[in-house]
Amino acid sequence: MNRVRVLDPTAAPPDVDPDPGPPAGSLRGKTVGLRLDTAWRSYEWVLDEWERRILAAGATVRRWVAGNRVGDDGDQTTQGLQRFAADVDIGIVGLGN
Repeated sequence: MNRVRVLDPTAAPPDVDPDPGPPAGSLRGKTVGLRLDTAWRSYEWVLDEWERRILAAGATVRRWVAGNRVGDDGDQTTQGLQRFAADVDIGIVGLGN
């Protein structure tokens, strides 16, 4: 009986820093940034729920929609991201999945 060897082409996961960063503490009086894009529309439903809870905790919310990443649009996206990061105390940029 012949044997077949199956090779797994999957790369090893990257090394990541498991540290989530400093605790946010109370949200009261802070600005929480919510980053999204147009590729994953259902994520907007998640942000709607989070925004409601963030506002109830006394924070303000700033949403930012990321644009294209290449050419002139990429430059505008980079500039917008820099402004977004400078304007918020806490940023939620995805689900981490």
